[in-house]
Amino acid sequence: MMTRRPQQALQGEDANRVWRVSRYPAPGELVSRELFSWSQEAIPAIADGEFLVRTICLATGPAQRGYLHDQPGGFLDPLAIGAVMRGRGVGEIMASRHPDYRPGQIFVGSLGWQDYSVQHPRGADFVYSTKVVSEPLRPLSTTLGVLGNAGITAYFGLLDVGAMRAGETVVISAAAGGVGSVAGQIARIRGAGQVIGIAGTNGKCDWLRSDLGLHETINYRSQPVAGRLRELCPDGVDVFFDNVGGEVLNDVLGHLAIGARIAICGFISTDYDPDARHGPINYRKLVSRRARMQGFVVFDYWDRFAEAEADLQSWFRNGSLVNCEDVTEGLDRMPEALASLFTGENRGIKICRVAPDP
Repeated sequence: MMTRRPQQALQGEDANRVWRVSRYPAPGELVSRELFSWSQEAIPAIADGEFLVRTICLATGPAQRGYLHDQPGGFLDPLAIGAVMRGRGVGEIMASRHPDYRPGQIFVGSLGWQDYSVQHPRGADFVYSTKVVSEPLRPLSTTLGVLGNAGITAYFGLLDVGAMRAGETVVISAAAGGVGSVAGQIARIRGAGQVIGIAGTNGKCDWLRSDLGLHETINYRSQPVAGRLRELCPDGVDVFFDNVGGEVLNDVLGHLAIGARIAICGFISTDYDPDARHGPINYRKLVSRRARMQGFVVFDYWDRFAEAEADLQSWFRNGSLVNCEDVTEGLDRMPEALASLFTGENRGIKICRVAPDP
């Protein structure tokens, strides 16, 4: 057994704080603290072939609400009532009984909403989307954000699915959200002729232009999206990176350039709306504009993550990629951190810091 300090000391110094699923949301109900139960439990012991990880930061994403149901066969595997809430995080290996994992290493994987997790490195299910970070950049939260899944999602959605080329006009919905805030920066870095971000407040629009370097913005709450698109891109939209769906998607579909590409990353505006029954009428423009609309899942690119990480780290080191994190402090506030994604309170990549960087 390899350990940084005796397992007994680890278990005795504090408890394992845990958020568990207490009930499923009703149709149309957003995420709230009432869906979870908070407890303090013993830090779990590890067996042969396992290792113990202490959580440092947890990522949030709209898809996490998709775990809160009891219907099998969906895109996301459901969680049972009483299960630890699922969540991707970065942590430090504190104790190990596995020869390939050592105390002190930084580990990224499914840690759950808790201080400590036992990892079982057995089979493809574990290997998929987990890794030891050999040379982590600081803060470690970047391994979940601009240099992690948010950045990699933006990278492949924009450059592979959207096939963005230098000089093109790019529009991004939820541009002040986690993925959108990175996608807009990548479009700028890769030489887009114009990057237009759609957001919901004047403050977010100002931030997108002043801090992240987007060329133009549209406040969808106070400005007509279709009208602003006609003003800002009279020749049409070449690439649309969509995170929201709904009316915004319909408006952009009505203003496409010939050969436009649309990357569908999410549809948070309608995803959990029980009254959403109709799709965008402007989809017919895909024919007249010879356009393509494609959905994607970032883990389909798992074997190419190193390619994205190399570019993202290079841009981050030279200062062209801004670390656009919105950090909530404390594991006890994790439900509020996730809920903020559905109310528009977050700005940038929403991270919950559980413990200081070691």
